[in-house]
Amino acid sequence: MASYDPRTHRLMTFHDRAVAFRDGSDTPRALLERCIEAIEAREEEIVAWAFLDLEGARKAADAATARYRAGAPLSPVDGLPVGIKDLIDTVDMPTEYGSTLFAGHRPKQDAAAVLALREGGAAILGKTVTVTFGGGDPARTRNPHDTRRTPGGSSSGSAAAVGAPTIPVAIGTHARGSTVRPASFCGAYALKPTFGAINRQGVFSAADSMDHLGTFAGSLRDVWIIARHMARLAGGDPGHPGLYGGAAPPAPRKPARLVRLDMAGWARTDEATRAAFEEVVGDLASAGVEIYGRGDDPTIDAYEALLARMPELWRDLYRFEMRWPMLQYLALYPDDVPPRLKRGLEEGAGLTQETYRAALVQRAHAKNLHAALASRVDGFVTLASPGPGPVGMDQGSAIFNEPSSVLGAPALSLPLMAVEDVPVGVQLMGRIGGDEALTARGLWIAEHVLGRPA
Repeated sequence: MASYDPRTHRLMTFHDRAVAFRDGSDTPRALLERCIEAIEAREEEIVAWAFLDLEGARKAADAATARYRAGAPLSPVDGLPVGIKDLIDTVDMPTEYGSTLFAGHRPKQDAAAVLALREGGAAILGKTVTVTFGGGDPARTRNPHDTRRTPGGSSSGSAAAVGAPTIPVAIGTHARGSTVRPASFCGAYALKPTFGAINRQGVFSAADSMDHLGTFAGSLRDVWIIARHMARLAGGDPGHPGLYGGAAPPAPRKPARLVRLDMAGWARTDEATRAAFEEVVGDLASAGVEIYGRGDDPTIDAYEALLARMPELWRDLYRFEMRWPMLQYLALYPDDVPPRLKRGLEEGAGLTQETYRAALVQRAHAKNLHAALASRVDGFVTLASPGPGPVGMDQGSAIFNEPSSVLGAPALSLPLMAVEDVPVGVQLMGRIGGDEALTARGLWIAEHVLGRPA
């Protein structure tokens, strides 16, 4: 495999095509055909797609091309080629949730977020590979930078398709690390937004209080554009206000103060990844960003101590919530529940309602502490994964991703590092509801570190 350098590696982008679409020097159909050509060149080795609808995508791209020629695009995503994780319902394509139980399943409607994309004129290319119900054994997708390595899970196909690069944007889900971790391994930009920020109706969920819709893209600006578009048309989850912010990406904004977090994952992080991360943090400090750690403030120290217990807290929440429908599937169709899911159900077998209630109390305390710190700084910088994607098909550790999942805080994965000649992401967490400000700071950090637009 070729050596990976985040400063020179280029991914597909969409936001910068609008001018060319309007003057006719490029078209949505031509962009789609470039995506299809890239997919055909790489799909056999990375296996990112569960289903492709080239005819439907071409029809949508042609309609978008006509609208741009007429000077009347429908939205900022008009003509955007996009992949949809196969946990998300699509009325015109199979939605199989990565499970043999749902082979050939055809939903009667689109998920709310998919409908928002269609109404905005996006060209939906197909369904990307996921692991079984988002928590099963590793899928067949491979890391586009080194096919011996995992692309992560469970949004493996979405991250690999963007990181390959074969498409500019894909959507996925996240209940533990399924957006931030595969983005880190595959070298894509990604946003796991504030909990409830993008409508999940029509999306399979195993842990309803922690599942999020996430976005992957070849640029952070495209990440924001698609996330905000879905939220604008579909809203947030019922009972939630949805993603705040404008339709256009925010301007890059230099953070004044960041908290550097070790979390529970630092002890499990390899030396090369530690060194690469320290270099990024040192670069930010040299540029005038104030970096604070646990030795600088007792509140940060208390927060770090709490984060060190997040793996157990996440387990108590997730394992209790996943019982429905998983226990029914296990009882009725035991041969269709893969070993990893069975182990998870066994881990949660002894959890009681009292255990779950205690976990909810702990989460409320953690959210209060996070909010108190987030009001004083511009974000929290940490790793997106404890190293590159492992060789072999294990999904890799999500230990750095559990805190934002439990808290419901927004988190970005920024492809800023190379370790062992493959990508590793830097994670930036923010204030709950502060997704737009987090994106602005992520843009400044990425452009400062990489020396080019993000």
